[in-house]
Amino acid sequence: MTREEKKQIRLRIIKLLDTNCSSCKERSERRDSPCLTDCPIGKRMRQLSSMLEEDHINVSVTEETKRKGKWTNEEEFYLWHHRHILTIDQLAEKLNRDEQSVYNKLCRLKKKGGIQHVS
Repeated sequence: MTREEKKQIRLRIIKLLDTNCSSCKERSERRDSPCLTDCPIGKRMRQLSSMLEEDHINVSVTEETKRKGKWTNEEEFYLWHHRHILTIDQLAEKLNRDEQSVYNKLCRLKKKGGIQHVS
């Protein structure tokens, strides 16, 4: 991996930190932050940082595959409560989901009247 590729990965990590983690309530209010275990942004940063340790990564492999399948309660909660704050593209990036998938899920939640499993 070239120095430029490593630099781009580090910049992506910094962008994730700046755009997501600085305003995160969980991160600022709790000592036992779920960043390393539950947060999709934390998982993405770990994924990116692991790429820095590997020498044989192809640049095309650095693009993450989007998450598919059943939505977790946490994902639905985040989507529902940020639908007026963030765009579909931003929500998709933060949830590591395809934009169309986020749009469809939001439409289904609106038809249901919101989320039912608020804790």
